[in-house]
Amino acid sequence: MFRSPERLGASRKWVTPVKRLNAILLSTVLAMSVPVLPATAASSVRVSGQVTCLNSSVQGVWIQGKTSKSGWASWSQPRVIGGLSKADYSFTLNKGGEYQVHVGCGGTPKKWAVNAKSSYVKGTKNNFKCNDIHPALAAAGKILRWKVDLTQGVAYKTCKKI
Repeated sequence: MFRSPERLGASRKWVTPVKRLNAILLSTVLAMSVPVLPATAASSVRVSGQVTCLNSSVQGVWIQGKTSKSGWASWSQPRVIGGLSKADYSFTLNKGGEYQVHVGCGGTPKKWAVNAKSSYVKGTKNNFKCNDIHPALAAAGKILRWKVDLTQGVAYKTCKKI
């Protein structure tokens, strides 16, 4: 049979602190037994844009994810305009985040003449200008005092976000 603390001879001044202590212990045990849920995973993001090779035809586009999987982008048949070519690309980053493009300029889809790459970029829509003009040709333009910078301010074997 249950007997109250008062019937057992305990004074009333001890009952309230004991109840508080029991409540604290119970809440501590409950808090420790709640499972910690993992952080929600980043959702996939589709990135797209246009890549341009300054001197030859686009042969392929590789997307290098910083925190996502990497892979071959879907890309359109390049449009050739003068000496340069443009192609649209798209790729799904499984965890979103930053990415860089590696663009094959010239050669064949299996063996690129130049692998031009960008720095890591943010955002879902980015366009790039890629320099595949050999430095000797660019230097010849300066010697002949052509009024046009063939590299358009983009370092050799790199792609600049435009």
